Parts: sequence; structure tokens; C-alpha cells
Amino acid sequence: MAIVDAHLHVWRAADGETPGVDTIVSPQTAVPIELASDTLLEHHVEWAVLVQPVFRCEDNTYVAACASAEPNRFAAVCVVDPRVPGAELRLEHWAAQGCRGLRLRPRISTEGAIFGDPSTYPLWETAARLKVVVSLLSSPEHVPAIGSLAARFPEVPIVLDHMGHPRVEDGMHGANFRALLQLARHPQIFVKASGFYHFSREPFPFEDCRDLVRAVYDCFGPERILWGSDFPHVVPICGYARSLLMPQVALEWTAAERVSVMGRNARRLYWPAE
Repeated sequence: MAIVDAHLHVWRAADGETPGVDTIVSPQTAVPIELASDTLLEHHVEWAVLVQPVFRCEDNTYVAACASAEPNRFAAVCVVDPRVPGAELRLEHWAAQGCRGLRLRPRISTEGAIFGDPSTYPLWETAARLKVVVSLLSSPEHVPAIGSLAARFPEVPIVLDHMGHPRVEDGMHGANFRALLQLARHPQIFVKASGFYHFSREPFPFEDCRDLVRAVYDCFGPERILWGSDFPHVVPICGYARSLLMPQVALEWTAAERVSVMGRNARRLYWPAE
């Protein structure tokens, strides 16, 4: 089975402080592509999607260069700040550098204030024209805007990072989680089964997430779920090998469904020509 890690970070170490950024692995610690590559090889993961880390903002140089060096193995997801005029032109620039995805981050409060605003539509129109996949680092309160954007731009694939950060304490019958499940009516919305420790209240295997994962799986179906490790942050939490097991622990699936979630869906999104 060919496996794709749909959510992996690499970066050069930050030169100084990164105020407002709280990550498990410090931005001041380098996470080079060589380390990620060795980890993938060790665990028999063949491809990976390199997601621009939060603290690097729009300096997508490193992820773009890493993906361009091995385009048949890596795909890059860039960040463009929709608050800054000319965002659509900057997306064109990074797409020309080989980036196949765009990450918007409404979970960051300053970016969330403009999320879904009509002033951002040109950025979405450019993503549609360039066939760029849009990843969203979002929270439950952004679900209505996500639905509106999906309806306005049905040709843009949308991927919800870390299952949209559900509030586990609300349970699977909470209003926010039910609204998340209703996004399944938009066929171009995908969900990443990743980063469970960002919203779980328990250690691996994150038992309090099991019902939520199952509900998402049942609503969106195996053809719209992607597995991602959230490397390197997953390593000190539970290790890379355990992250590979997480969907299997949470789901009862057929061999064909496992192939879709663990690789085929990400290949269709980020390597469509193949």
C-alpha cells in the first residue's frame, strides 16, 4: 500500500523570537527536509505534503524549494496572508514556484477577522484558476463561513486541517460538531485525520476522539479523509509510528478504504496528473 503523509512540516530554525507562536517543537529548532525524509523512509511512507509552518508566515521559500527538488515525492502548501493587498498575485508567484496548495489560517485571530470576507474572493478565484488545493487551519466557529465559501467556489478543493479542531467536550451531538458534519454536503471538502492531540484531552490513542472520528468518516466517506502525521510535533507526543496507527485504531475499515485514507486521496489532490 502506497502511503502519503498529507500533513508534515519542515523548516529552517528561526533567527530570533517568534512572539505569538506556540508550537510543540520550537521554531528555534531546525527541522530539515533530510530529517523528515529519513523518518518517512524508516516508516515506509512514500510521499508527503509539506505544509508551511505558522511562524514562517509568507516566507514559503524552504517548503517550495524542497518540493521542487523532488516533485514526485513532495508537494508544498504555501501561506498567503489574505489581509495584505495583492494576495492573489503572491499566490500566483508561489504556484509558479511549484506550490500545489494554499493554507489559510482563520484559527489565528488576526486572519480569522477577514475569513470569508468578499475582499478575499479574488484569492479564491485565483486558487480555482490555478487548481490549487486550499487547506484551512480553522476552529468550529468558522464552519458557517467555510460552507459559504464552498458553495461560492465549488471547483476549489478544501481540506480541513486536524478535523477542524472539534471541541471534544461538546461531544458528537454538540451544535458545532453537527455543523461540521453538515459540510459533507459539499463534495469538494476533505477532512484530515491528523493532529488529534491538539483537541483531545487524553494521551494516545486519544479515546475521547474515537466517536468524533467515526462520525466524520461516516459522513464524509473514505474517499474524502486524508491521513497526516503533523510531523515533527507528533514525535514527542506519541511518535511517528503511533500516528500511522491512529486511523486504524479509531476506525473499522476494509482494505480498500484504508488505501484511500492512507494515500490515494492525497495523491488525487496533490498529484492529479499521476
